[in-house]
Amino acid sequence: MRYIRAYEILHRLKQLTPEENAQAESIIAQSMAYMLRTQEWGAMNRGLLRAENLAWAVRALPEYKDVKTWEMQRRALGDDNWGQWEIEDATIYNGVWLYSLLGYADARQRMGELFKTPEMYYYAQYYLNLVCPAGIVPDFGDAHWEANWPHFLVFFEAAAEAYKNPNLKWAAAAIVRKYIDFKNPTSVGLGYMLLDCVRWGSDTLAPVQPQTGSMEVMEDVQGKKIVFRDGWDPASTYLLLNYRDEGDGGLNFRDYLRDTIPVEEEKMTHGHADENGIPLLMSGGSVLLHDGGYRDYMPSGPYGNYRQDYFHNRLCVRPEKIWMGQKADEWRYSVREAVPGQGILEFLRDAGSYRKVRTQKVDFLSLPDIDYSRSRLIDDNWGYTWDRVIAYVREADLFVVFDIFKSLKEEFFTLSNLWHTRKILARGEHWYDTVYDAIAGYGGTPGAPLPQDKRLLLVFPATAFKIEGVEPQKRHYQDELTIHQTTGQHFELRETVGFVTVLKPHAAKDDPRALAAGIKLLPADAARAGQGVRIEAAGKTYFIGAKNDLRQDMARDNQRPKYTYEAGKVRYGDIETNGDFLFAALDGSKLSYTIVNLTKALYKDRLLIENKPWMSGLAFDGTPDAPERGKLRYWRDEIVLK
Repeated sequence: MRYIRAYEILHRLKQLTPEENAQAESIIAQSMAYMLRTQEWGAMNRGLLRAENLAWAVRALPEYKDVKTWEMQRRALGDDNWGQWEIEDATIYNGVWLYSLLGYADARQRMGELFKTPEMYYYAQYYLNLVCPAGIVPDFGDAHWEANWPHFLVFFEAAAEAYKNPNLKWAAAAIVRKYIDFKNPTSVGLGYMLLDCVRWGSDTLAPVQPQTGSMEVMEDVQGKKIVFRDGWDPASTYLLLNYRDEGDGGLNFRDYLRDTIPVEEEKMTHGHADENGIPLLMSGGSVLLHDGGYRDYMPSGPYGNYRQDYFHNRLCVRPEKIWMGQKADEWRYSVREAVPGQGILEFLRDAGSYRKVRTQKVDFLSLPDIDYSRSRLIDDNWGYTWDRVIAYVREADLFVVFDIFKSLKEEFFTLSNLWHTRKILARGEHWYDTVYDAIAGYGGTPGAPLPQDKRLLLVFPATAFKIEGVEPQKRHYQDELTIHQTTGQHFELRETVGFVTVLKPHAAKDDPRALAAGIKLLPADAARAGQGVRIEAAGKTYFIGAKNDLRQDMARDNQRPKYTYEAGKVRYGDIETNGDFLFAALDGSKLSYTIVNLTKALYKDRLLIENKPWMSGLAFDGTPDAPERGKLRYWRDEIVLK
């Protein structure tokens, strides 16, 4: 499309000789004939790239003998993308698609109309709010670290001008500040894209840094991502949760890809088996958790590199039993000496073909002191659900992650909670202090050294009937380490089990042993009903808890509400509630708390809150109307303890 666009300009300005015109026309025509031999279509980058080429060919050669065919195919491919949701969930291809859509609109002289489509307005906000402290849209799905920033630069410039949005201008400026040295021109391709910035953008709009905090990006149908952040500066803390599944959109396009090209290791959206995974955690400019990378070679590398679930920061599930082994003096087997166990990656790995699952958002709240999300993966074939609960304690700058598995069938499952890093600098009893010193480029080229001013302390406070270990694994074209906590058992119907992980970014000078000592399990009194932690940090004591089974409360069907407090209550240390999620902070004698989706809560048998009753009618069993208590969305308060 760049060649054709250049020809169209030079020809229109009468800068070419008849012989040059003829030669260029021949090259364009032959290129169109060759391109149309490969049939790729749909709301995705390769379909739109073809449409953009055809649009420029139609504009440049309106009298050519094949122009009717080009125009017919231009419309066939272009209409699939105009005012449509892109099916891809991969940073590299998101940028390519956006830039190509701009070029397509430019060829057709419809740029203004493009930015009036609701999808383009959505995508402008979507990618803006994904921008991380590195100044880029982070890599997820088929993508590389710090790749594709030029495409997003052009998009942010064009969108900022179209919507007169200073935040979008800031996103473009952040990319320019980090990646472009105007005194050192290095790339003709980048120069071409900078010309598009000038053509479609404007310097009359002053950049303004966004001030929003943690948020859904953008919702739970198309975006299916949640960003936790404490600011927009390069040193801010940022965590991205991606719970996007392949979804229901673009069925015809996805089926065509599946049936036409060798695509098995990834979703038809260029996405990975990363549902409920954490592709990026940054703090203080340091990368603390990172995604797995694109692939080793076509169509993929060993074990589905790097797309399969065991390459991501997530829970991995297998409907099989692992040989756990035992340490010396344990009693798991009939001998007392150490028995080597099965390697976790050896157990989890397969050829890497993607297995379809579904995902849902359960809840998200952003409050002054706590951000909370709960997202769910549903595996209909293997028969389980997995909820990931993330609590960001902003004042203490730490994350608590609850991973809650529920079996939907009687089956033996092995569950492995995986976290990946580049280096483990120190470790102790159920804790690991980690950092990324570099991220390799495509093919294993050395990556630039990363700041290591911050480290990530990773703590497993819940250890009963769980094994831990560290194994080497190649990710993102470099040698990395996989930290795991694993359990396995025969599950009864609807039985639950959970993991707790605390992620604490901290300064390199801080003693991780002392930080880990302040993190303890907060026992729940109902067996496997909930999980909780007690954390000493920022001069306070924090209590964070999550209910395992959100349907635990449902005790009857003959009347509404179906839930009762007695059926749903869980005690986390001194606090009892039937809420889904608990956050409390003890500062001296003052206890502040937030509880989500509750009817009642107590502290050491002192009533904190109980919702007032209403008269519930129309019981299905014909009984008289009776006073019942509905659930509060959430309740926040503080009390002084005496």
